Amino acid sequence: AAGYDAHEVDFTKRKVGCTRLFESDIVMGASDKLKGMIKEADQSFDSKVMFVVGTCAADIIGEDIAGLCNQLQPDIKAKLVPLMAGGFRGNAYDGLEMGLEALLPFIKKRQTKRRGRKPRIVNIIAPQANLNPTWWADLEWVKQTLKSLRIRVQTVFSHNTSFEELEQAGEATANIVLSHDVGYKFARKMQQTHDIPLILDDIPLPIGVNNTTRWLKALAAHFKIDEKVEPIIKQGEEMVVDTLRKRALMIIPRYRNCRIAVSADGTLGIGLVRMLFEELEMIPEVLLFRSAMPDSRSILERELHSLGLTSRVIFSADGYQVKQTLEEFDVDAVIGSAWEKY
Repeated sequence: AAGYDAHEVDFTKRKVGCTRLFESDIVMGASDKLKGMIKEADQSFDSKVMFVVGTCAADIIGEDIAGLCNQLQPDIKAKLVPLMAGGFRGNAYDGLEMGLEALLPFIKKRQTKRRGRKPRIVNIIAPQANLNPTWWADLEWVKQTLKSLRIRVQTVFSHNTSFEELEQAGEATANIVLSHDVGYKFARKMQQTHDIPLILDDIPLPIGVNNTTRWLKALAAHFKIDEKVEPIIKQGEEMVVDTLRKRALMIIPRYRNCRIAVSADGTLGIGLVRMLFEELEMIPEVLLFRSAMPDSRSILERELHSLGLTSRVIFSADGYQVKQTLEEFDVDAVIGSAWEKY
């Protein structure tokens, strides 16, 4: 949900009930109000699972949401999953990690061991955990590419995911995280509990021609289908080159050796480094990342080292740091959003 909320438009079609806490509820508590709402939502929505999310107000007054869910569970048809997600407990990325972890108990374990060659089945994790408002198009490209390689997508964590798909996620033979900011902890826990390896976790995501080629070749190497991926790479490179000939050959020389600052999250930022430097011949002087990226810093370090770049890198960059850094460095352009512009 946070992936949508960041873009200020809700396309999730979520069924949401809210207690609408008032001042009197903050002072006196709102347990009875929450109980009534859970019972009403259970009757109205008829869902298999209901996530009971405690926000800032509930966190401030110390509402025992977990205890309340345990007390109500015998009378509720839906499985109640408590989540304390008050803003004091972390940022949006922490909230996404909490949401993913809450799904883990619903994933069934395989009862029998596979013999012989394992089938090509993958789970996709956290496709919406980035600042790209058209992430769903990226997800669709990944799904279509996997389909063309006869790799079946079992479960997407989570986008239009049914409860049955969630339960059967343990059937996958590999997990792919489509974020450099969120999802690594969840994928590693799945590796421990369900013996599903995390793959493609040591290279940038498919952003730009070279990174897309690397990503596809690493995918093919894991599933031993190298011959199948070459036509896809060739077709993609021809399409990009043809588009550049029509639209960008007049633009690229103008920005050659342009000194730039990149303000993004890890998911987009890491992939942009090679694309900007190798393919568009720009020089990334400053890299400002919104998240701490504890699980993907090593990918960035390898990218900078292999490209011979000594860019200034700042993690968990807040508004003040972004402003001060952009004032300190005399760059020709900033790749970011309208926020950095103003």
